Amino acid sequence: MNISVVGLGVEGQQATIALLTRGHKVYSSDINRKIDLSILNQSDVNKEFLDLEIGSHNLDKILKSEAVSVSPSLFDKDICKKIIDKNIFISDVMTNHKKIKTIAVTGTNGKTTTSHMIYHVLSNAGYKVVLGGNGGGGFSGYTDLLLKANEDDYDFMVIEVCDMTLAFCDYVFDIDLVVTTNIGYDHMDVHGSLEHYTEEIGEFIENKIAVLNKNDQNLLKIVDKSNKTLLFDKYQHELNLFGSFNLQNAEAARIACLELGIRENIILKYLKTFKSVEGRTIKINYNNNEIVSGKTDNVDALKAVLEEDKFNIIIVGTPRKHEVCRFNILDYIKEYNPDTLIIFPGLDDITYDYVQYINKLGYNKDLMVIKEIKNIIKFIDTLDNKKIFIGGNGQAKITEITSKLF
Repeated sequence: MNISVVGLGVEGQQATIALLTRGHKVYSSDINRKIDLSILNQSDVNKEFLDLEIGSHNLDKILKSEAVSVSPSLFDKDICKKIIDKNIFISDVMTNHKKIKTIAVTGTNGKTTTSHMIYHVLSNAGYKVVLGGNGGGGFSGYTDLLLKANEDDYDFMVIEVCDMTLAFCDYVFDIDLVVTTNIGYDHMDVHGSLEHYTEEIGEFIENKIAVLNKNDQNLLKIVDKSNKTLLFDKYQHELNLFGSFNLQNAEAARIACLELGIRENIILKYLKTFKSVEGRTIKINYNNNEIVSGKTDNVDALKAVLEEDKFNIIIVGTPRKHEVCRFNILDYIKEYNPDTLIIFPGLDDITYDYVQYINKLGYNKDLMVIKEIKNIIKFIDTLDNKKIFIGGNGQAKITEITSKLF
């Protein structure tokens, strides 16, 4: 097919790769001349059938396509409305995925782990399950998931839904059940406020079954928005994961699977065998040091881990340049007051900005910037009998550091 991709952020690049991998002819465009195309450029996909345009959209090419994949950030723009009106939006052309029983997992934290838990139980229970979604969360994007779901017959589809793409996913997928892990302070540049974010979740769960966190006061405000609401607390059975926050993730998965008709003894059996997802929080013993490592890219995620123990040393990755809302991670670290804080470039190298920010907060313990992963490992090698946390932003680098400590 001749398919266009409009917008080349993370999702758009992942969509382009997914389509090229399947042999489609692809026209991909973005109006931003300075767009970072590293995901696309570093992929080994054959680009022979790619027509790439940067700095503008050729609307004639787009509207003559057989199908169009649109970046979620452009879903409410005029160009997307024109594509939908012409009936060439990709989820209106390929529609078999809408026949699958679909579970969406959203919220600020715990989406990836909870999605994998549900997938783990369902697939081990003998069902054919397709899992994917949020390209920023480590999956290959919504278009890749849609394509997979249309290529075969599945009993269930599990989607990790980024909190910034709720309306988009509500249109693309026919969602039956929504699990919302929590509503936290992240992406406020998009949501505007926690109140507005709560309203968006309320709209998302309309006409669906909702599994909501009973410990989240914002979620309790919207329990009457869904067709049926089930509340979860903490898992009361054996689980081989670090942190009380994972007890909530597991209980969300348990209740969702029960609602899907899975027997409880089967659910408990397979949650017991569930292992931490790569890049998520894990505990390691290394050279007589106790290390906890995992992506914690917003203050609520960081707080959930740091409240589990008292860490002597915190090693934290920086966010992207424009994500100043995530600097509040440092506000919490200053109050937590570790003996040593190490900053490394997690996503963008804004280590100088991070140092300036925490100095203004009055942090007066040891502060270091270490830019190379090999030097972070060398530093850890000098330590003995310490409790160390490695997290913040930069999942790929956090995962790489963790892999070198095993």
